[in-house]
Amino acid sequence: MLRFFVFGAALVLVFLPVLLILFAPNAAITRRIRWAVAAFLAPISVIALVQLMPMLTNNAPAAAQWERFFGLMLMAGGFFLPWVIFALFLHRKGRG
Repeated sequence: MLRFFVFGAALVLVFLPVLLILFAPNAAITRRIRWAVAAFLAPISVIALVQLMPMLTNNAPAAAQWERFFGLMLMAGGFFLPWVIFALFLHRKGRG
């Protein structure tokens, strides 16, 4: 049951700002699509970058606990990046 909660929370944290960007009034469709794709790919790219560093995923023999904690915080923070991108989208009127 907890798995469904975590999956649902991730969906809300990622798809809600993407949908809000896509259906924003008074913005060109190409601009909305670019910002929505950026917001959708932000958590994926952060998680991929963390997975590429063995120290942050505790896959290295010399990895310390603070490095794993830092990797977990980066991965969790990646799910809030779509909201940051959404806020930037709202405040950039007509500039890209």
